[in-house]
Amino acid sequence: MYYGYNYNIESESYSEPNKEEEIMRKIWLIIPILLLVIGCGEEPLVGNWERFGDDAEGTIVQVEKVGKTHHSKLLKVSGILKELGFAERDIKWRDIERVRPNKWKGKDLIKIVDASGKIASVEYKDVYFTLLPDGTLEVRKFAKEEEIVGTVQKWRRIQ
Repeated sequence: MYYGYNYNIESESYSEPNKEEEIMRKIWLIIPILLLVIGCGEEPLVGNWERFGDDAEGTIVQVEKVGKTHHSKLLKVSGILKELGFAERDIKWRDIERVRPNKWKGKDLIKIVDASGKIASVEYKDVYFTLLPDGTLEVRKFAKEEEIVGTVQKWRRIQ
């Protein structure tokens, strides 16, 4: 059989396909390419994430793509983050860039308050993001090799 031609068993000959057959053949060639493009364009960080397992449990951020990087906005502030002066719409994470599949680096907003509860300093510190196989997003203040106690935040996707 020749590609693109129809074989007629009775006359033992080939004929050119009609227009409908040609269109269907092209559609079946395009579908896998479209699926590949859609799959590659997936943004695993984009969406809403809720913090769990620590004193800031219940805090919610919304991660968005901004140009070639991502950032997250606080939608709900809970626990210790409220006491530290965090507010809704603060940019919690910024300049997030992919390092390799399921791993990113970026900056995390840090606020320090004085004895009266007023914000004394605000800065962004380097953090590393890892999307684990169970869907948990881990945020570490230091690379794993340099980790100290209390530097891991855990987040779960809620949207």
